[in-house]
Amino acid sequence: MTTSGSSQTAPARDRFQALVAPCAPAMAALEAFLAGEVGSFEPEVRPLVEYCFGHSGKKLRPLLVFAVSLDDGQPATLEIVHAAAIVELVHLATLVHDDILDRADLRHRTATVTARFGPHAAVLLGDALFAHALHLAAQFPGAEVCREVALATRQVCSGEIAQTLASGPAPSLAHYFRVIDLKTAELFRVSAWLGGFLAGFPPDGLEAVCRFARHLGIAYQIYDDAADLFAEEAVAGKTLGTDLATGKLTLPVLLWLESLPDSERERQRAAIAGGGLPRARLRPLLRQSGVLERVHTVFLRELDAARAAAAEVPAPHRRPRLLQLLDFVASAWNKFSIP
Repeated sequence: MTTSGSSQTAPARDRFQALVAPCAPAMAALEAFLAGEVGSFEPEVRPLVEYCFGHSGKKLRPLLVFAVSLDDGQPATLEIVHAAAIVELVHLATLVHDDILDRADLRHRTATVTARFGPHAAVLLGDALFAHALHLAAQFPGAEVCREVALATRQVCSGEIAQTLASGPAPSLAHYFRVIDLKTAELFRVSAWLGGFLAGFPPDGLEAVCRFARHLGIAYQIYDDAADLFAEEAVAGKTLGTDLATGKLTLPVLLWLESLPDSERERQRAAIAGGGLPRARLRPLLRQSGVLERVHTVFLRELDAARAAAAEVPAPHRRPRLLQLLDFVASAWNKFSIP
C-alpha cells in the first residue's frame, strides 16, 4: 500500500491546520453565512440551530467543496459559500438524527442536541436543517444543484434506513459497503460534485473528482467504525460503542464473525444481538483475532483508489489540496492508536 507512508509522521492536528490554511477566507465566509442563516428559522427554533452550529466539527465536506473549486487563498463566491453551507446543513441534520438513533449523549465534547433538548425537538430540528439545505439549493439557477442535493439527501437517509432495518443474520460485507456508500460517501460525492460543477469542470472531470470523494468517504466511514470500537471517549470527544449497542454490525465485527467456525459464529452473533457481548469484552477478541489489520488494509485500499482518481482531476494545481484531505483522513487512523 502506498498511502500509509507520510501519514504517520505528523499529528493529525498539524495536518488539519495545513489543510484549512489555504482556504481560510472561504471558511470564514462560510461561518459568517451560517451565523446569518440562524435568523431564517422561526424564533423557537433559533436556539437549537445556534447550538447545533456552535458545536459542529471539522467541516470536511465544505472543505472538499473549497478544495475542488478554489485556488489557494482565492476568495469564495457567494455561490460556492452557499454550496458549502448546503452540504454542512445536510451533514448536521444527519448527525442530529444519528444521535437520536444511537442514544448518544456526547458529540464534539458537548451534549448532543437530543441530550440537551430532547429527542422530539431533535428529530424536528434535523428535519428543519434538511429542509433549509434544500431551500438554499433551490436558489441556484437551473435545476442541477437542487437535483443533486435532493438526490444525495435521499441517498443518505436511505443508507441509514437500510442500516437500521437490517435484521436476521448478520448483514453481508456487500450490504455493509452499500450502506456506507449511501450514508457517508454520497455526501462526500455531492460535495465534490458541487465544487467541480461551480468551477466549470467538464463531465469527465466531474466523474473523476466524484470518484475521488466517494472512495475518500468510504475510507472515512471505515475509520469511524473502527474508532467506535477502539477509540477512547476522552480522545474522540463523543459517545462511543453506539454501533454495537444498537445492533449495527460494522466492518471489524463482520470480518471477525466471518473468521469464526460456524457454530462459534452463531453463538457470538446471538450474544451481540442479545447485548451479551459489550464493547469492553469484544475489543480484546477483535485485537487477538488480527481483524483490525484486515480493516486497516481495506481502509488503505480505499485511500489508494482515491489517490488514483485525484490524478485524473482536470485542475492539476488543485490536486495537492485533494491529497491533503486524503492524507488527513489517513493520519486519523493513528490519532486513536488503532493498530
